[in-house]
Amino acid sequence: MNFRSACVFVDGENLRHSIIDLFQSDFNPADYLPKSADWEDFFNDLVKKGDAELRLRTYWYVVDEIDFWPYGLSRLLKSDDIGTMETILRKYRTYASQLDLISDATSRQEKVRSLIRLLVSRERSIKARFDGWQVFQNGIAHRFDSIEFRRAGSIQYDLFAQRFNEEKGVDVKLATDLLKLNEIYDVGVVVSGDGDYVPAVQTVKDWGKHIVNVSFLKKNGGVLPGGARRLNRCTDRVIELQYDEVRNFMKIIPKIRAASPSIAAPAAIRPVASGPGDSGVGPVS
Repeated sequence: MNFRSACVFVDGENLRHSIIDLFQSDFNPADYLPKSADWEDFFNDLVKKGDAELRLRTYWYVVDEIDFWPYGLSRLLKSDDIGTMETILRKYRTYASQLDLISDATSRQEKVRSLIRLLVSRERSIKARFDGWQVFQNGIAHRFDSIEFRRAGSIQYDLFAQRFNEEKGVDVKLATDLLKLNEIYDVGVVVSGDGDYVPAVQTVKDWGKHIVNVSFLKKNGGVLPGGARRLNRCTDRVIELQYDEVRNFMKIIPKIRAASPSIAAPAAIRPVASGPGDSGVGPVS
């Protein structure tokens, strides 16, 4: 009997944001990923649903480093290059407005140093957070069988706006491996909503591989938005994961929410109760 083997290719940030959007207040995004999730059973289940018998390996793609903007602030702070520091700060409208309110040169210089120290502190905090993500990833790789994190590319963090921008290079690495490793798998399971993988998927299909993609269903049964339409159309089939089964694999326990106190209206004027609303979720980034 011939067993069909499979490799799972995971777009790390896409999966993480799917979990965040699915479970919202039941999952704290600061935890990075669910701490008690059974990743081995989760990926084995995807392989089974993809009509394969053996999961060779899960390749999980994450960013390799953070690029900070603006960069080189620690060096500037050490050199006390006030002119350059102020030029950088004025690239951010909020800080430029704050500096314009200070007429005294000495006070303005101290404000410049203070703001740069704030940005340096943010950079250190995010770097520590990123290092923690890598420790978390290493823990998953050691605890569960045949899961390998592949680090590639970078993601920019805007120290002014305090937000991550779009990652670069990770999708290229996933697509490259999908092509390069084609000789070892019969079925490729892609966990992503990124339409950029379409050319690579079409190529390996031409080489005789069976490619499936994974979609997540919300609690109300609707498909979690995320830009997967083009990818879903070009794969051989789509695995739709039910909300409750994902919750079980992730071991996310619903939080008990206290009921809002209310005073019952007299029977004669009590309004008719309306049906439950649809909570919905935002798109995957």
